[in-house]
Amino acid sequence: MKAYDIQGDKIVFTPEFLAVPANRKIWERDKSKSKKRATEELSFVVFLCDNRLGNPYRNYAEDVRKEILKDDFIGDDKWEPDGDLQKAIDGLKGKLETTSSRLLTSAKVAADKLGSYFESVDFTLLDDNGKPVYSARELASNLSAVGNIVKSLKALEDQVRKEQLDDNISRGGFEIGDFEIPDDTIDYGE
Repeated sequence: MKAYDIQGDKIVFTPEFLAVPANRKIWERDKSKSKKRATEELSFVVFLCDNRLGNPYRNYAEDVRKEILKDDFIGDDKWEPDGDLQKAIDGLKGKLETTSSRLLTSAKVAADKLGSYFESVDFTLLDDNGKPVYSARELASNLSAVGNIVKSLKALEDQVRKEQLDDNISRGGFEIGDFEIPDDTIDYGE
């Protein structure tokens, strides 16, 4: 399901997205003519949940992404989604998630943890017996495996992208053309 379009510098939600009861409830509770608050909250929902290529926030870990989205769309770092928004988040995640995308998300979390491990290695750190906690040989061995991890992540990302493109059929039943597919090489300043 396509949730939004970008028109100029504005996010415009699709009728299909707003037809989902949880999303419609957020839209309709904003009684203003501009729907500014509803647009901010639904933008938070969409960019938090959607890991497809068009999302400029997709490469951030979910906890980091949530904080960035609060700043970018809500403007209050203490704000938390209420029950209605949480229902919309859970619903959209469920609609977008596949086994492959769930596995990719988990693999990225594990890769981030591995990156943190490598950043924390301190060869001067000694245990209670005065022996080094970290071995240079062990670290070198672990680093040599990183290339395979990166290749595996790339292959899994390609599989998830293929699934997403297979689901991306235009309303007339025609396949989306190559120039209509989001380019994942675009640098969004990440």
